[in-house]
Amino acid sequence: MSADVVIVGAGYAGISAAKRLAAADGVRVAMVNPSPYFVERIRLHQYLAGTHPARRPLRAVLPARVELIVDTVTAIDERNHLLHTGSGRELRYGHLVYSPGSHSDAHDIRGAAAHAVSLGTWAEAEHARARLRALPPTATVTVIGGGLTGIEVAAELAETRSARVRLVTGELGHSVSPAARALVRLALTELGVSVTEQVAVAEVGDRKVTLTDGTVLSTDLAVATTAFAPSDLARGSGMEVDGSGALLVDQNLVSTSSPAIVGAGDGVALATAPLRMSCQAAIPAGIHAAETVLRLRSGHTPKPLRRKYIGQAVSLGRKNALVQFTDFTDRPLPHLVLTRGEAALVKEQISRATISAGQLGPVRYRWS
Repeated sequence: MSADVVIVGAGYAGISAAKRLAAADGVRVAMVNPSPYFVERIRLHQYLAGTHPARRPLRAVLPARVELIVDTVTAIDERNHLLHTGSGRELRYGHLVYSPGSHSDAHDIRGAAAHAVSLGTWAEAEHARARLRALPPTATVTVIGGGLTGIEVAAELAETRSARVRLVTGELGHSVSPAARALVRLALTELGVSVTEQVAVAEVGDRKVTLTDGTVLSTDLAVATTAFAPSDLARGSGMEVDGSGALLVDQNLVSTSSPAIVGAGDGVALATAPLRMSCQAAIPAGIHAAETVLRLRSGHTPKPLRRKYIGQAVSLGRKNALVQFTDFTDRPLPHLVLTRGEAALVKEQISRATISAGQLGPVRYRWS
């Protein structure tokens, strides 16, 4: 089987690239993904708490012109423009959009892999939800990590369950301004979340969490949200990667290993400056990757990606949220913050817009 463009991975970047490519005339597009479902990763905290299904059939999301191949890419042969899959197939591509995404990485915490759950992938989220549902309503849940994911998990669980929820972190909401951080802390406190700051988790054991200061906390479930790691597909295929295993790309998103490979999303790293792992970066990068492919196919010079971050949105339950506006470099603007119901509405609109590849009403979010 062959296609003009093959997309590896059906996350936010891959879906955005597919929609843009499908709008071009005369381009045969195929997507390879291990599952026939699109996972709304930014809603997995809701899936854990039982407030949203967080996935939908890929065929309902993808344009009809995009051929969907449910299979796992195991290796990329960049010289021969071939993909090898878990089922033994060989797929030939003219250009490749590399967007396999990332997964949870808790290996920096001793015992986390064996005793904690995480939400980096659908399989991880299913396992976490099964573990949570097996617990009594009054169980204690410890969320490890106070970044945006950890905050959302703690808030969602505290609002929907009678369980005792504890959040352990170094700096709460480290990516937002001090004023926004204080508002997040207040919202969590109002929900009954016990927040322990300026300390890290050294080890996760059976029904216990040990902190770096020696404190031992009993818990019925530990949810690790501290780190994510890129897919190791590029590294395993012998391509040029950074220290974490992310595919190295130039400012146009073209792989430094092959001019026929363009990357976007959590699985790639710009050689100049990293992009934050987020759908906010993945969606416009996916669109830009598609446009780079189209320019390469037509013999034109690709344009550089121009990052245009606008803010960071974090849900604090179903009726509350915080939106921290930023400059284009993702630096928080200290006094530009939305909260409460207004922010919750904005956050929900943003979450829904991810399905339409960054289309929010009449506005399309682009980084070109």
